[in-house]
Amino acid sequence: MKSRFPIAVFAVALVLSEASGHAQQTSSKPPVDCAALRQDLFIDLKEVVKAGCTPSEAQIATLLENPVSNLVAVPFQYDYIQLKAPSADITKPLHRFQIMPTFPLGLGRDWNLINRVVFPFLRVPINEGFGDCIGMAPGWINTCPSFPDALADPFKPTGGFGDMIYVGLVSPKKVIKIESTGGAVLWGVGPTTMFPTASDEVLGFGKYGLGPAGVVAYLGRTWTLGIFAQQWWSIAGDSRRNDISLANIQYFVYYKPPWNPEAQWRIGMSPNISINWKAEGDKTVLPIGLGISRMIQIGPLPVEISIEADYSVLHPDDKPGSRWDIRVYFVPVIPTFMF
Repeated sequence: MKSRFPIAVFAVALVLSEASGHAQQTSSKPPVDCAALRQDLFIDLKEVVKAGCTPSEAQIATLLENPVSNLVAVPFQYDYIQLKAPSADITKPLHRFQIMPTFPLGLGRDWNLINRVVFPFLRVPINEGFGDCIGMAPGWINTCPSFPDALADPFKPTGGFGDMIYVGLVSPKKVIKIESTGGAVLWGVGPTTMFPTASDEVLGFGKYGLGPAGVVAYLGRTWTLGIFAQQWWSIAGDSRRNDISLANIQYFVYYKPPWNPEAQWRIGMSPNISINWKAEGDKTVLPIGLGISRMIQIGPLPVEISIEADYSVLHPDDKPGSRWDIRVYFVPVIPTFMF
């Protein structure tokens, strides 16, 4: 994402003259310089369309990079995650598929509320029978009806719906342009909420969670850098379940290669750091990775496709945790200038 100060889309010249005692008014509209409009990567694309011009591929790519941009998107994300037990050489897969509709609401002339809802679908290598015993005191475990069956096949996969998440970020409509680099800085803050919607106990936390969220990013001509952080504390829910204090911090670093004049290709990573503040012992998972993404057009709609591999260089050694995460991302987008 790159920038210059927006140029005027329309110019109107008013010439007044007097002839034979009568006033005569004329106006003219010089031709619009579409090439100049297409150079400003941070201009409101509605202005480009209203001027009768077509946004450039680079402008569309910049719009997709912006985590608080004025667009309607429906990201589909699939993660294949390898979980490893600490005291045994056992590795099992966890499958996670998320649908994350994102849409803006205008808050006056200067602000947007960027809304995102996460609908997670999981398949975890944990026998659902263990969920029947969650929250029970140790003395009750022996009488849990599902416990013997769960021990007989502890890694039997359980699939279903997970805990939903909503995040709303208030962000200024205008980015902060940095003329020296041709880039821009953007930000947004707001609440994030977790709902105990899991279809089985082993697929969720059983708690309502509430906390702050925020994003800050630099969108440059060559590099895109940013952090999107969320924190949840439990405020209600199943009294048998442990309270939660969880953080999820997604950082993203992307490079636009020089053979990529329209910025359709990007190389980099966007892993998620997770911290369980209430866990005993090790609390943090810190992955690094590498991936590639490409913007394409399907009809009139821009679509982002990406694939990435992350490895957890910092992971719990005293409990099961992730090692590898193979992620596939598919994002159809409807920019608001289209409606």
